Amino acid sequence: MAGTSFTSVNGGNTMQRNTRRVFSRAGTFLVTLGLVSGSAAVAQDKPTAEKPSDLPPSRVIEGRPLHAAPKLDAADARKSVNAFITWAGESVIEEQADARRALASAAKQPELVQAFTEDILESFKSGDTSRALVGLGLLGEMRTYDGAKFLVEFVRMPLPTKGTVIEGELQEEAQQARLQAKAIAGVAYLRNAEFDREVAYQAGNHPSVIVRAEAISAFLWNRGDTLEARKELEPFVRKEERLYLDRVRRVSGEGADAFNRKLTAYLKAHPEVQAPNPEWKDPRPPEEKPNTFDVTPPKF
Repeated sequence: MAGTSFTSVNGGNTMQRNTRRVFSRAGTFLVTLGLVSGSAAVAQDKPTAEKPSDLPPSRVIEGRPLHAAPKLDAADARKSVNAFITWAGESVIEEQADARRALASAAKQPELVQAFTEDILESFKSGDTSRALVGLGLLGEMRTYDGAKFLVEFVRMPLPTKGTVIEGELQEEAQQARLQAKAIAGVAYLRNAEFDREVAYQAGNHPSVIVRAEAISAFLWNRGDTLEARKELEPFVRKEERLYLDRVRRVSGEGADAFNRKLTAYLKAHPEVQAPNPEWKDPRPPEEKPNTFDVTPPKF
């Protein structure tokens, strides 16, 4: 992403725009750690259908058997992990407990942990970002030392410097940064002092603001959003990015009114994260007739 560091961009408008991008893409008020809930399907191959399905996603989900997670078998680790990641990508929130039980058991088997890392790398290198994202979430949920070591290595991978630029943002860089943000969340989820130091380091030093912002949020969330956690993390965070320390999140069971009060207070304290008011265009001059023709169109 062009201008990933606030210190390397020019002008307040650019900083404001990048700040809003982080809030929309890195999980402003909710950190998803571990399982993917919802119904996003993970494709292993390129689409082969000549015409799209007539069935809406809701009908597909309704016809899918629930609570039928594939067995994770160390004897055939790659095959079973492949099937499990595909299933997890298609799973719904009611199946989270099923997945967590399976992953807790799999975490005790190094062959399965290794198979998850191999599937993630293969998906990443082939450009299957959706599948890599699911795999990273599942590996983080397993909370193993070897899995966290892999996640740290993934976070440290150099970001692309060439590719497609849209609105000043290098798409390949932003895409990889979003995966690395998922990985740093998994590192924080281990809740281990050694790996917490890595999360704190990345909160201030990763080259992408997407990852830095997620590292801040994940560090705080996994320590209960306490004042002590904030004080511990604050020295690592860039001065111009300390607004991320204040971000609010909606907790389980919290009503809309209570959350909106927190959000209003946050926006009042940090008006720079709000989008600017729309600029009204001048009315069209009377001589412009955008919906009429001056001549009769030719016949075909």
